[in-house]
Amino acid sequence: MISASFGLITTTIYSFGLSFFDTIYISMFLPSLLLMLLQRKAIFETLKRLLLLNVFIVMVSASALLNQDYELALLVFLRSNALLLFTLLIFWNKSIFDIAISLQTLRVPNKLSSLFFFVAKFITIIKEEFEITKKVMKIRNFQAKSNVFSYKIYANVIGMMIVKCFDKADKLKNTMLLRNFQGKVYQSKVDKFTRIDFIIFIFVIISLSLHVGEIKL
Repeated sequence: MISASFGLITTTIYSFGLSFFDTIYISMFLPSLLLMLLQRKAIFETLKRLLLLNVFIVMVSASALLNQDYELALLVFLRSNALLLFTLLIFWNKSIFDIAISLQTLRVPNKLSSLFFFVAKFITIIKEEFEITKKVMKIRNFQAKSNVFSYKIYANVIGMMIVKCFDKADKLKNTMLLRNFQGKVYQSKVDKFTRIDFIIFIFVIISLSLHVGEIKL
């Protein structure tokens, strides 16, 4: 089991390591290959998510292609995919709350870790409200079209979600005041490093140190 706190550290090192290279090497994909072996059940889901994220990567690469900078386009595409693949695999089956807890494990200032925790909470709330709204619209047989009526429905949905979020934020504030919140979220769960974490860390360092299999740009 890979710890979330280790994932944050390793992803930071890996991303900085990739950013300093103007050339991409096949050896840089070694950590992702190791993670694929360790988390074989996550391969299909990870590739599916990576494919969706590539929509944005292709758009960024296309802007470089329009300027006839083919080397930059390929570099952006390969570097982004290498980092995204690694990140998706290392945080597979981790929730945003696991990452919030890991910030406390890494001794991040309490205000920052608490802020991240509440942001994670509100992302979850917005997602739940959006899912409920989608079900209500489906029950009422709403069909999206390019007309004024559909745009009004979208505007009402966004407005309702904003109002609900403000209401829930106010309730959460009052709840934390009643519980004498002192700027720190206490967690019973402890995020510990494992042997697998150190093996992956070694692979990351080796992959960034080796310059094997240069991909010509």
